Formats: sequence, structure tokens, C-alpha cells
Amino acid sequence: MKLFLAILLLSLVYVVGWYQIHGQFLSEWFKKYEYYLIFISVPSTLISIRAIKLINEHFNGLIWPNRILTFTIGIILFTFLTSFHFGEKLSLKTLTLLCLCGIIVTLQVIWK
Repeated sequence: MKLFLAILLLSLVYVVGWYQIHGQFLSEWFKKYEYYLIFISVPSTLISIRAIKLINEHFNGLIWPNRILTFTIGIILFTFLTSFHFGEKLSLKTLTLLCLCGIIVTLQVIWK
């Protein structure tokens, strides 16, 4: 349950972060109010800290699972958000890398 909650929280953080960074290419609002986006970073960082703590507890204090899991979540969400908003097609290379990310997460979760 801790792992599921952590993945959910990190997904929220990564989606918010994606819009903070790439929103400037989607809407004038992000350009006009870019300094307001800074304020979103504080709660986002706190959520990240809590999520990492949950992952750390799930993997009995090991640090590497945090890095592998967070990297993979970020790559997957980046791919989907970029494809959705900018219409960038997924190449065979990108699809292969996404499959590898899925395999990595699966191994990380089931192989303790």
C-alpha cells in the first residue's frame, strides 16, 4: 500500500512539474505568471519528500530502488504528456525504452 501511495504521489508531482516547465509552450498564462509557478514548487517538494520516505520504507531502507523507480515514473509520464500535448510520435526507440522502463519497475517491485 505504501508503494502504491508513493507512486501516486510522485506521479502527481511529476505531472505538476511537467506543466511548470513545459507549460510555457502550451499557454501564454504560464509565460505571464511564471513566478507564481515557483510557489507550487514548495508543496510539490514536500509531497516528493513524503513519497520518497514511503518508497524507502517499502524497500527496507534501500536507496537505489528510490532512484530507479522515480526515474522510470518520470520517463513514462514525460513520454505520455509530451505525446499528448505536442503530438510527438513515439519512435520504435522510444517505445523500446518505455518497455525497458516497465521491466525495470516490475523487477524493482517484485525482486526484493
